[in-house]
Amino acid sequence: MSAFLKLISLFSKKKRRQLVPITIVIIISALLEMAGIGSMAPFMAVISDTSIIKKQKYLSYLYDLLKFEDTGSFLIFIGVAFFIIVCVSTILKMIVSNIVYRYTANGKYELESKLFKMYLSQPYQYFLDRNTGELSKKILNEIDLIIAGVLGPAMDFFVSFFLILATFVLLIIINPLVSIIACILFGGLYAVLFGIVRPRLISYGNSLDESNFLRFKSVAEAFGGIKDIKILGKESYYWDMYKGGAKLYTTSQSKNQILSSVPSRTMQPLAVGFGIVLVLILLRINRSLDQILPLLAVYAFAIMRMMPLIQGVFHEVANIRYYGRLVDILYEEMTSLSQSCGDSGIQPMGTDRVPFSGRIDLKNLQFSYHASNTPAIKNINLSIIKNNTIGLVGTTGCGKTTLVDVIMGLLIPSGGEILADDIPVITSDIKYENRPLLNSWQRNFGYVSQQIFLCDDTIAANIALGIPEKDRNVELIEYAAQTANLHNFITRDLPEGYNTTVGERGIRLSGGQRQRIGIARALYHDPPILVMDEATSALDSITEDAVMDAIHNLKHSKTIIIIAHRLSTVRECDKICLMEDGNIIDMGTYDYLIENNAKFKNMAKIVEQPQ
Repeated sequence: MSAFLKLISLFSKKKRRQLVPITIVIIISALLEMAGIGSMAPFMAVISDTSIIKKQKYLSYLYDLLKFEDTGSFLIFIGVAFFIIVCVSTILKMIVSNIVYRYTANGKYELESKLFKMYLSQPYQYFLDRNTGELSKKILNEIDLIIAGVLGPAMDFFVSFFLILATFVLLIIINPLVSIIACILFGGLYAVLFGIVRPRLISYGNSLDESNFLRFKSVAEAFGGIKDIKILGKESYYWDMYKGGAKLYTTSQSKNQILSSVPSRTMQPLAVGFGIVLVLILLRINRSLDQILPLLAVYAFAIMRMMPLIQGVFHEVANIRYYGRLVDILYEEMTSLSQSCGDSGIQPMGTDRVPFSGRIDLKNLQFSYHASNTPAIKNINLSIIKNNTIGLVGTTGCGKTTLVDVIMGLLIPSGGEILADDIPVITSDIKYENRPLLNSWQRNFGYVSQQIFLCDDTIAANIALGIPEKDRNVELIEYAAQTANLHNFITRDLPEGYNTTVGERGIRLSGGQRQRIGIARALYHDPPILVMDEATSALDSITEDAVMDAIHNLKHSKTIIIIAHRLSTVRECDKICLMEDGNIIDMGTYDYLIENNAKFKNMAKIVEQPQ
């Protein structure tokens, strides 16, 4: 019940309320099952002795009410009635099964959608501390296992439980002593069997999550870095990693199936033995065959109907115990996400932007990553005049990209604030739940990174990323591509033009082409601030010059922030900030820094001389 209640608590209120009518239908089905089994007794009693019709008051009343003239006709009537009750009971059980299957399928959809939405709603820094393969595994695989291993079996368990309970109540009414003995015998054996296999089920269930993670991790990393793996010849490493996880996963699954099937093999001979003993006992106490035949028929029919249910109950309980650990993990994950910010959902980006007409001011800005004791940026003070071009340079790890991530609102500063025209837009005490303000601020930015993300879709879809085809502006797509020096390549060299599919991660394009698609994407929405984070580092000198010429054509019409290793990239900037260990140690024009800063001058020699 613990695993089931935890799982149900993750559903919406509407989904939980649906359990009430489902339970009512299950109870009705159980009562009808009880009626079907119970109708076997009078049918067999009349077959064994037709004189019982006149002796038994209910049968006599029914015989007279329906005006039967002979016992043969009445016997046919009872047989038909018994058959109809059994058929209706079976049909209702099929309806119940259909309802249960639909409930579990919809439950899978709801959990997957809810968890994915929660992940998407998390701040950018959340993903810096997580393995995305692990997140994908939870959505695409573990919820499947939980639904198949916990919710489905739990729903089947309740169906079986009510059917068994109704049947047992009927048998108690017919013969309390025999029913109680049978219950103690079968129930006791099941309890012993479950007590034996329970520790093993828990052990196998605990290994399930770890082995599943190894499977997903090895596949995701191998396919994601296939070029490096091929060059380095490391296929065997990832193959061995996958084999280890897959073998442990398969072994765990198979052992669970074996343990779950133990009762079905044990109970069948026990049921036969119980029937033989029951006959001998009833004959021993001087009952005639015609007296015990109805009772034996009812018990035989009841056992025939109950045995699959009892075996199913054991299998279902075993599955819930085996997969219970995954429910605990999912419950902790979704509860944690809900308590942080994921439960409020994904906020639409909208079109409003936080306006600024003068400048952006960074005041005493600080930021530290969770995994580091050293601040990544320290007391940054900087003014960015609107429509000026700012360059950020420095050695790797000096804090350039972190600073830009804070400016764009992807990372929340641990100290200081960012102001637009003297109005605070990001402060150290801002809550991520205040997403409308953050979204409006982020609408000001077009961002081009060193590693461009491309989806397996057309060039047009990648430029207008996240916009449905019917809503894309073709003119803006072409303008952005022209500005990124990409339009001629698309129209001249690609037979399908903008409808050309780029392949997974843009594998069918060169590095430079992928980079220019990223630049075109950043320009598609015509943002007032353009951030270039090593955006031209993958381009050859000629292509870089062409792209930078296009970027410089936007000079003084947009605010541009350029992060670069090549100092030639920032030569035309209005202001260059030299960073070191999270600080801005100097700033000025290119010529000023060359003349007055030895470190910058030395960087210029190191970086530019080989060219």
